[in-house]
Formats: sequence, structure tokens, C-alpha cells
Amino acid sequence: MNTTIKCENCNYSYSFCTSEKVNKLHSINLAFVFGMIIIDKGHSVAKKLCSAINVDVLPKSIWSPGEKKLEFAASNVACNTMKEAALEIRSKKRS
Repeated sequence: MNTTIKCENCNYSYSFCTSEKVNKLHSINLAFVFGMIIIDKGHSVAKKLCSAINVDVLPKSIWSPGEKKLEFAASNVACNTMKEAALEIRSKKRS
């Protein structure tokens, strides 16, 4: 997420990132999307929340890739967990 500091006297401005990028997405944005998913809320509720607390709304162009990245990660974890469970069951049957 970018933050901009602006001088009211001379109109000088300076922008900088407030979090590191992880595969082209800022970690803070990914954490925000994850948090909203955890409480079972989507982009429209996120927009309302951001508006209520006077924070820039996360655009859909950033929201959607974040959702996809989290879905991919969750799917990988689920598959690996099921594979490990299957291996454990097989090894116990052989014992």
C-alpha cells in the first residue's frame, strides 16, 4: 500500500510503500483480503469498512489477485494435508 505525505505550504509530496511486496502484492493488502475472507465478507463490505474509517479502498484489481493467491495457497495446504493423512493411514495398515 502506498502512502503519500504532502506539504500544505509548498505542495511537495513524497510517496512510499508501507509494506513489503510478496509476488507482486503488498503483504498488508493480502492480509486485509485474508482477514475479510476469514470473517466471511467480500469486497463490497471491505469498501464500506474502508469508507467508514477513512482509508483508501482496496481496488478490485488488487482484491481479486489476492483472493486467487489465497485460494491457491489453501488448496495446496489441503492437498498436502490429505496426502500426508493418506500416507499415515497406509503406513498404519501395514503395521
